[in-house]
Amino acid sequence: MPAAAPARLLDLTRLLSRLGQGPLTGVDRVEAAWLDHLLDAPQPCFGLLRTRLGFLLLDRTGMQALRDRLEGLPLGPADLAGRLFRRSQPWRARAEADMRRLACDRCLAPLLSPLLRRHLPAGSCYLNLGHANLSEFALRRIRAAGLRVVVLVHDVIPLEHPEFTRPGIPAVFRRKMAAVSAGADLVIHSTEDARRRTEAQLARLGRTPPG
Repeated sequence: MPAAAPARLLDLTRLLSRLGQGPLTGVDRVEAAWLDHLLDAPQPCFGLLRTRLGFLLLDRTGMQALRDRLEGLPLGPADLAGRLFRRSQPWRARAEADMRRLACDRCLAPLLSPLLRRHLPAGSCYLNLGHANLSEFALRRIRAAGLRVVVLVHDVIPLEHPEFTRPGIPAVFRRKMAAVSAGADLVIHSTEDARRRTEAQLARLGRTPPG
């Protein structure tokens, strides 16, 4: 029997957080465009979502359902988990409840590697295009499942110009870029200037992945 074709795993955590929250930002639209692209392509695809209760895996049907909600399909009711853990974020509670109902699999955070191995063939690729769910914890477990990690870094303004960001954001962004430095197999840059600036910051963090 021939080996299963490699799949592409798109991190949709950022778009999950945007459901029911009004117009998409520029970074949101990039992730949404890739969601459309993967849904239109013939290759196998999955979506990964990080929630308060762990990770959810969406198959193509679940990814399309998330896209439908981005386009205005009403969210369903919050479930018990949402009412307990997202009490102060009713829209997020409803969005996560919908995705739990649609997920083809789920796991607690430490069990992410086995979940991915159950569904994604060897040689599959993880795409993080929205700066969400960028942590050494997550990237280490994704790589342990045999996936190649590809990250789009939009800019490094929080590191270059922390005075233009909210308090606390530079430290959070630095941790994300440290995770990229340590765990990415490939970094996508939007321009040559963005490449130069991003690679300078990654070098300071210890490793510059190819891009």
